[in-house]
This record gives sequence, structure tokens and C-alpha cells, in this order.
Amino acid sequence: MITDEKESWAAEIADHVKKQFGIAVNQATPIHKGWLNVKWKMETDQAPIFVKFYHPDRYKLHLHPEKRTAIERTLELQNGLNLSGVRCPGVYPHHDRFIQETSTGLHYAVLEWVEGDPKPAGCLNEAEMFELGQHTGKMHKWLQSARPLDKPAWQPDKEGYLREWRKNWNQAMEAGDEIVLEWQRRSLQLVESLDFQIFDACPVGWLHWDLWVDNILVNEQGLAGIVDFDRMAAAYPEIDIARAILSGSLSDGKLRTDTVKSFAEGYREHLELPPGTLDRAMILLYLIESIWWLRTEIRAESELRGLLGRFIEEMHWIEDNWRTLRDQLDVI
Repeated sequence: MITDEKESWAAEIADHVKKQFGIAVNQATPIHKGWLNVKWKMETDQAPIFVKFYHPDRYKLHLHPEKRTAIERTLELQNGLNLSGVRCPGVYPHHDRFIQETSTGLHYAVLEWVEGDPKPAGCLNEAEMFELGQHTGKMHKWLQSARPLDKPAWQPDKEGYLREWRKNWNQAMEAGDEIVLEWQRRSLQLVESLDFQIFDACPVGWLHWDLWVDNILVNEQGLAGIVDFDRMAAAYPEIDIARAILSGSLSDGKLRTDTVKSFAEGYREHLELPPGTLDRAMILLYLIESIWWLRTEIRAESELRGLLGRFIEEMHWIEDNWRTLRDQLDVI
């Protein structure tokens, strides 16, 4: 993707923003983040805005109108969260549409700009975790009123897990990757011993589903905003709880219980966290994410990218503490 092409897209979208919203763009600064995502901070004659272009090679919205409908639904929910007081950017609608389209078919969304930065994994302090808990709880409570999907986007299923596990095992075998094979042996032992009936009582509903430090912006005043709702879906909100706690509080192989308690206190201002919730949430997270991260392909990449290594570290922490999760977390 060449710079001239990005500049052409930015100019076309800026002209369209002027027509749609009456906002004049003075400058567009690219944000280099995400696969095939093209994003800008645009300075305007009003407030700065965040613009995301839905690249056709990734999203193919021109070929799949149902994808556009699904993304617009999440943008609408995000805007509703913003209006309800959840600290996340609002989305600019035009005639009730949250994805805009230029005359040449460029699809984009306009959001409020949030002034803040992510902190390194494991480094959120007690005050930041408390606010994150508050706004996660408020988000989950508000989303309870949203119309659910016909069925959860994902469900904990032992046979389904084992099918994916076998694919990862075979890939590691073909690569002769003894490290990943050992990871796979351990994950198989843990999951085969798991009673999946523990998930029968899990609340089902919409969740952010990517609530880790890169999507949690802070500034000198505290939590600036939760961003990037692209993966939002209806499944198990407890996944957000586990992801936020691990990402914000796991440091040097230890879970900082003071910050976990702060998160829980903030969350409980809006929703309950009954005994057994936090350890069950960790196991839910493991069932879905261990399949993603504990793979030969990811291990090779993680040697070069700290981000992937961090997710592997989190999966290993859950494994190492599998049998004591309840003892550690039920006191919080």
C-alpha cells in the first residue's frame, strides 16, 4: 500500500465528510495500526475526529452487504454506549447510517477522537483499573437491553475445542515443534479434565470482546476511553472481565491482586460478580484464546513480536494456576 494511495483516500473521504457532516478537514494524520486498517486523526474546523476506512481487501463490504449491516449494528451499539455515559467514542451517524460511502465506493466511519494512550500490559494502576471496572460493568449492563443475536457467536464446546486442538497438534507435528507440542499436551490434559457444565450458568449477551490494554486509553485524568469495538459480538460478557484483568494486572508472571480488586469494586457498582465468576471467566477465555495463541505459527511470530508473546504468557499463567484459580479469585 503506497503513501500516495492513502493520501488519495484521505482526500476523498475528507471531501465526503464535508458534504455529509458539514465538517471541514484541515489535516489528516495516518495512524499505523492493524492489518489492512487505514485510520486517520483528522483535524477539522470543529473538534478532531477519528476516521476508519474499511479496506476492501479485508472487509469486502462492497460484496457482502450483510457484513456492512453487522458492523453498523456494532457501531450503533457503541454510539448508544457513549450516549449512556460509558467512556468510549461516539459515532457520527448520517440519516441513521453509521458507515458512510463515497461516490467511488470507499466505506468509512467517523468517530469522536479520544485523547489518551495505551499503557504497557500489566501496568494499569488501581485507580485506572477501578474506572475500567466501572465502565465495563456499565457497558455490560446497558448492553443487556440490546436485542440479542439468534445464538451466541461462540459457545464453550469440548468437541469443538478438540477439533481445533488436533489441527494445531498436527501443524506442530509437521513442523517438528517440540515446544508447541508440549504446550498442546498440557492444554489437552486440562481441557479433558474440565466439566463443561460449569458454563451452563454463564450470562449470555453482547460484549466488547477485545478488552486489552491496546484498546484501553488513559491520560493524566485516568481512563480516557475504551476503543475499537470491531470484534463486538453476542456471547459471554465474562470474557471481557477475564481479558481486562489479565491484560491490566498480570505483571512479571504474577497477578496484582490489588488492581484486580479495584476492577471488581468498580464493576460491582453496576453488576454483581458472584463467587465463581472470575475463575470461570478465566477458563472461558482460555478455551477460546488458547486455540489462537498456542500454535506453531504464533510461536514463531512471537519471537519477533512482543504482543503475541504477551498473549502466550497469559495463556500459560492460566494453565499454571488452573487448579487454584478459584482460591485466588473468589476472595476478590
